[in-house]
Amino acid sequence: MRKLAKSAEASCASTVLPSAGCPTSGAVIGASARRTRQTLGGAVFGILASVALVVPCDAENLREALKSAYETSPTLASQRDQQRALDETYVQAKSGWRATAGALVQGQYEREPNSVTQLSAGSSAGSYGYGALNLTQPIYTGGRILWAVRAAEAAVAAGRQDLRAVEAQVFYAVIKSYLDVLRDQEVLKVRQSDMATLEREAGEAKAKFDLGQVTRTDVAQAQAQLESARAALAEATGQLDISRAEYVAAVGHPPDKLTDTAVLPGLPASIGEALDLAEAGNPLLLQSKEQARSSKALIAAAKAGYRPTVSLQGSFGYIGPVAPLNFRDYGQDVTGGVILSVPILTGGVVKSQVRQATAKNGSDEIMIEATRREIIQSVAQAWSQLESNRLAAKAAKAQVDAADLALRGNQSEYAYGLRTTLDVLIADQNLRAAQSSLAVSRHDALLAEAFVLDVVGRLEAANLLPQETPYDPRTNFDRVKNAGGFPWDGAVKALDAFGAPSP
Repeated sequence: MRKLAKSAEASCASTVLPSAGCPTSGAVIGASARRTRQTLGGAVFGILASVALVVPCDAENLREALKSAYETSPTLASQRDQQRALDETYVQAKSGWRATAGALVQGQYEREPNSVTQLSAGSSAGSYGYGALNLTQPIYTGGRILWAVRAAEAAVAAGRQDLRAVEAQVFYAVIKSYLDVLRDQEVLKVRQSDMATLEREAGEAKAKFDLGQVTRTDVAQAQAQLESARAALAEATGQLDISRAEYVAAVGHPPDKLTDTAVLPGLPASIGEALDLAEAGNPLLLQSKEQARSSKALIAAAKAGYRPTVSLQGSFGYIGPVAPLNFRDYGQDVTGGVILSVPILTGGVVKSQVRQATAKNGSDEIMIEATRREIIQSVAQAWSQLESNRLAAKAAKAQVDAADLALRGNQSEYAYGLRTTLDVLIADQNLRAAQSSLAVSRHDALLAEAFVLDVVGRLEAANLLPQETPYDPRTNFDRVKNAGGFPWDGAVKALDAFGAPSP
């Protein structure tokens, strides 16, 4: 494990700050902090180094991280395969209009009485062979296939919206892990700077105590603050390790030097615009509408169970004796006809299927409104978070500037004996707290932007990766939708639509 940790440092896979290059020996923190880091973080870095290739020491921006996840995410790849499987349900539904053919080979042995008066005297026996090619072509299904195809088409459209939702989840995870690493790197930088300052303050307090200028209490206060900073540094290192591991899971490789991010593209200008975009483009809302359209078509498909069906059937084969086997004795057997099937009694199954389909569609229609209300709530929540986090980041920046000025003033006055050690320590603590708060506020503000894009339906490759060609699920659908078709499929579809029931 130690070897893995060392190799991770050598390849820039160790914890570094955004502004740092590849780590050099003794260039990161003091000896005591380095020992803490090796103890708590070595295992995680060893694992990261063992499961990923060495990443060059080049900065990676958010767009590159999103592109990497878009191309390699197993979650997205799995969902795309599921969508391709869903495309086949449309092909299967259309097969109800198409001709089917099958071969039949039959051997038969019969033993019958010669006559009624000779039942006890004996019987005649014979064996026959039969082989034929059977063909069936549906002509009219009462609209059952027509509406089943429309239901499948709507289900495929609903699946595309589900794919968009999964894509948004993957992108949100990437953005969150990217921002988490940036935040934790900044917090670690604050903790490292705090350690350096407090080590210097503790040393000065000890020197002044030796000269009799301060009391033992001053030394103890400085030492206590130093130990607290050491514990905070260990905690920050551990949290960064966790965020880096989450980054690997989301993006597919360990984070290297991550650059800061600008505002995400496609943000609405107001909450009103956000609500309009969500109504038109939120994948969950669009999915619920397509599901309702699919279940409505299934009502009509169920009603078609009351309608007659018409099909053409024909067969061509040969029949003759098996024993003795002589193909010259086989004769052709050709049949053909039109079959009309009219349901009279169905045992209540068709009526039950209609009631079931109607209830399912009613549930789907209600879910549209339920989803719309959830989306409105999510938009309001996302917009509120965005505005509050932006204000918090602005206030945190002002707090950092003021705290930095206060610390410098306390340090200058301490040199002339106008401030105590405690005053300096408190000022230092206030500055580090403000810097950590600023890192968190920036993180939360950018993550709130991603949340807004998610709920309005713009957290997708078409918006975030405009220079890339996004995956289009319609390509596979267009490729397979007419698979296995015949030239007369359109005519059969037109006949099936004649007098078809409505939902």
